[in-house]
Amino acid sequence: MNVIAATGISGFLGTHVKAALETDECQVRSISRDLRRSPADLEQYLAAWKPAAIIHLAGMVDVRRCREHPLEAFQSHVMETANLLEAIRVAAPETQFIYVATDKSFGEQESCALATPYQAGFPYETSKACEDFLVESYRKTYGIRVCLLRFPNFFGEGDRHMERLVPSICEASAKQKELVIRTCLDGSTRQYIYVRDAADIVARCALASIAGEAMWLANHFGTPHIKTVGDVIRDVETVTGRRVNVKVLNLPGEVSRLSIRDENFLKYAYTDWLPALERTARWYGE
Repeated sequence: MNVIAATGISGFLGTHVKAALETDECQVRSISRDLRRSPADLEQYLAAWKPAAIIHLAGMVDVRRCREHPLEAFQSHVMETANLLEAIRVAAPETQFIYVATDKSFGEQESCALATPYQAGFPYETSKACEDFLVESYRKTYGIRVCLLRFPNFFGEGDRHMERLVPSICEASAKQKELVIRTCLDGSTRQYIYVRDAADIVARCALASIAGEAMWLANHFGTPHIKTVGDVIRDVETVTGRRVNVKVLNLPGEVSRLSIRDENFLKYAYTDWLPALERTARWYGE
């Protein structure tokens, strides 16, 4: 049986990745936060289990918490990743490392390509950009086998981070409670990928690496789902048939625009926006 080791496996994306991977031929084992903070234990863990692939999903998801606790953000995104990479270098240098990256590393830029320079500023995006550079450093210096998969915002069933936009709108719709929006409805744009698509992509890459297939170095999964806050609210209303009671604060400094181009070797056919959003809203309703 192939063992696949993964960080963040109990998180939103991680639970879907685990479901997509676990079969009679694959077992998914967690690399816990405690392990990621202990280089010696992490090396022993990888040496003992000899995973066929390692998937790095973990990280802080609350951007505001990163702003309030920047050292925690850098600990999570830089030091824990450094410990993981060093353990791979020492104990599993031939193992494929599948690194799930975020579009936030680019800061406030639109249509970012693989070669677009970073313009990170706030603690979340800066710590993630540092993490990207760290992964690239270990690839270039030590030959770690890296496959980078960069995604925009995830949405779908099972996201319990209610501070994020899609869960907050779906919850307001399901419970018929007031939805407070900090920014204007149609100023900011966000790009989305259905979480089951992202999990399928990660699983495909992990299984392909185990099968010995050639892996592309870096990939951007830039879906066509680029929406304003108002778009998402109206679309949730469409798929649920219920109006959402919205209070708009129009706070300054809350407008943002960020997107990535679709540059991926899978030529992946993404799930259409409205059917995926309908399934998402139904999950919160249930």
